Amino acid sequence: MPKIKILPDVIANKIAAGEVVERPASVVKELLENSVDAGATRITVELEDGGKRLIRVSDNGDGMSRDDALLSLERHATSKISDVKDIERIVTLGFRGEALPSIVSVSRAVITTRTDSEISGTRLVIDGGVLKDVTDTGRDRGTDVEIRNIFYNLPARRKFLRTESTELRYIKSIIYDAAVASPSLSITLMSNGRTIFSYHGADNPQDMLLQIFGKTMAGHFLPLRVEADEAVVEGFIGTPETARTSNFYQSIIVNGRPVRSKSISRGVFDGYGPMLGHGSYPPFILYIETDPSRVDVNIHPSKREIRMHREYVIVQALKDAVSRTVQTLRAAPTVERPVIGDNFANRNEPGADQAQAQSYGAWRRDTYHGHNYTPQSVKDSDQTALSFPSAGPSTQNLNTDPVQKPYVEEGPSFYQLKDRYIITTIKEGALIIDQHVAHERILYEEVLDQLRGRTPSSQQLLFPVTLDFSAADFDVMEQMLPFLNRIGFSVREFGERSVIIDAIPSGPIRFDDGAILREFIDEMRTHGAITSGYLEKFAAAVACRAAVKAGKPLNQTEMQYLIDRMFATKEPFVCPHGRPTVIRLTLDELDRRFGR
Repeated sequence: MPKIKILPDVIANKIAAGEVVERPASVVKELLENSVDAGATRITVELEDGGKRLIRVSDNGDGMSRDDALLSLERHATSKISDVKDIERIVTLGFRGEALPSIVSVSRAVITTRTDSEISGTRLVIDGGVLKDVTDTGRDRGTDVEIRNIFYNLPARRKFLRTESTELRYIKSIIYDAAVASPSLSITLMSNGRTIFSYHGADNPQDMLLQIFGKTMAGHFLPLRVEADEAVVEGFIGTPETARTSNFYQSIIVNGRPVRSKSISRGVFDGYGPMLGHGSYPPFILYIETDPSRVDVNIHPSKREIRMHREYVIVQALKDAVSRTVQTLRAAPTVERPVIGDNFANRNEPGADQAQAQSYGAWRRDTYHGHNYTPQSVKDSDQTALSFPSAGPSTQNLNTDPVQKPYVEEGPSFYQLKDRYIITTIKEGALIIDQHVAHERILYEEVLDQLRGRTPSSQQLLFPVTLDFSAADFDVMEQMLPFLNRIGFSVREFGERSVIIDAIPSGPIRFDDGAILREFIDEMRTHGAITSGYLEKFAAAVACRAAVKAGKPLNQTEMQYLIDRMFATKEPFVCPHGRPTVIRLTLDELDRRFGR
């Protein structure tokens, strides 16, 4: 009796589902691709519980006859290829013929479909990969695929699904990619009966950018076109000021297929040169058209990665084209906007210290955990703002009121290395402090206290600012609104995808006409639902984006204030993300290095 046996189709399909169906977003992606390949111009995606309870994809495509509908449930049954040579010239999004049988094998599914040539449509009912019923049905041309209770028969897989909002976030990314890849396609996304994304199709690139990104961001894209090695690259790149802290808005479309390519993304980044810093992700949409025989789309289970022949030539040409495009921006001088609430910008103005004297909270620590660093005392006041003191000629006005004097004259000297690190001496040697990470720890605890109930300090804007967002960004903003208002912002919804900001927190918030809020969105997009740890995650996001950056020159008073405040926190040694704030360099270590 042989030990090796051929598995039944039901088991084989469940195994295949492990590669094809990772989560509800995988189902949406495969069904969207089928709809696009069927020539649909209008697609509606309906969800319940983030797709865990229901996914329904409806289209107005060609539909299927009854025979084709039944064959579509068989593994490796496809209308996309018929010859081995076809694999070398894939022009459709789907081609393997295994997605639908894999999906229905781990769910309860209902498929209804009709072609133009048929009087009535076909309705299939499938339970765990087993066909239960086939009947006639009335409907328009097109196909509806309804998937319920994904992984109901694989509880080990189902328990690894995430929260509704997390799964919904993955699905939104798929919908966004589909809208960008097929600009003329109308797509609607509904969740629990509510429309959360509606893209009506675009007749021109400007309309597409406007619908996807919103008015503000759409106005900062530059057209780009380059030809290289039998490939044509067309699309749009964002100006440097639109750079985000995540790659969510970077889209690469190769022969109509959304893909990921680190080398192409890197080529775009390198094209900006010194105009972008580390960790910046410029938004872009690139459409690459080339001979299908030069592209291998069969190297990844979900077809998200591809190989292109001589890709390095395209990357280099793209880098050069991006560089030429952004060079046109250098012709016009850039005037830096004043930073609202940034006390460093005006630290030499008379009266700056007096204006900030009341903004410090009660804090003091007598020793720095055995390192013999003694912070300078700061007296109690009624408010705590997220700010540094400013050094200016009016400090003599503070001496008359000991409550307002935040520092004594004595103390260690401070040195700033490359406007990034602060060096100060201690009894055992020296401390090296990362100014951004140190300030991040301070702000994190300040924001967390405010989120947990302490009254924040705000400054009213002279002129309220209106911001509009893309659909994806506005969804994150809606979740953040109550938390923003608890830390000193005054933000209210205005219109479909806009907000009005009336006030911002006191202190060095880099508001920049709302740029800081977009950074918060990028930071929070990776954290998902409002859970028990959401306050900490939100506080960490705010602190990271609002903290003083590397490259910011600080004076002696500011450096001393920063270090003292860091030592006064509950966890002075690490930032909220776990990076060290300070390194101790002892005399013994120096002696060893010099051979003493």
